Amino acid sequence: MQDADCWLIASGDGQIVTIAEAISARLAAEPAGEPVVFHCSGALSSEILAGCRPAAIASAHPVHSFAAPEDSLRTLPGSSVALEGDKIAVDVLQRAFAALRCETLTIDAGNKSLYHAGSVFACNYLTALMDLSLRTFSAAGIDRQQALELLKPIVLQTAENNMRLGPEKSLTGPIARGDSDTVLAQLEALQKTDAQLAQCYRHLGLACVELARRGALSSDAAARLTGLLSEPSQ
Repeated sequence: MQDADCWLIASGDGQIVTIAEAISARLAAEPAGEPVVFHCSGALSSEILAGCRPAAIASAHPVHSFAAPEDSLRTLPGSSVALEGDKIAVDVLQRAFAALRCETLTIDAGNKSLYHAGSVFACNYLTALMDLSLRTFSAAGIDRQQALELLKPIVLQTAENNMRLGPEKSLTGPIARGDSDTVLAQLEALQKTDAQLAQCYRHLGLACVELARRGALSSDAAARLTGLLSEPSQ
């Protein structure tokens, strides 16, 4: 590759160190200016690029779904990008992403695992939730396309409610109402259908109980629901 002011590593996390080593050797053999080397991992800190110093190092993680990369050319503007690393590198990246009409925030390198886990919950696990929902509808005799059509309005509305009102005011359904009979009936039906669906329902239900406690759910109702949703061994 030709000399560059900025070196971007956008590989999988497992390849970043190997690529950084190759860039480090290249920079040592042909030093040019004050280059910036950065990677786009959400989980790893910039320090894994330390071997590239005296180049300025950083990490820049776009909070954006690249499921269809060609669409991201159009949809990336407006996304946020989490930055951390050497000040020189961060300053360069702030200007670069501003030119792409992205917001930037700086985070502590020691908190990257927690930061990335937060992104995983909202993005990756949301996708897994959609799959669980489609599997459950399929078991009820509703085909995938029909399920997607009926889900689209409520999924988008729920996302909008959460962005506008926050989770505490957006939770609806049997757990928010303290309707333990409905929860028990659903849990029993899921257990007969698919043990994994039942297990996910239990764990997510317990998270909903904790959320509902911050709303109008009474302590007695929360205790009943917690008892229903806890694993039998507990």
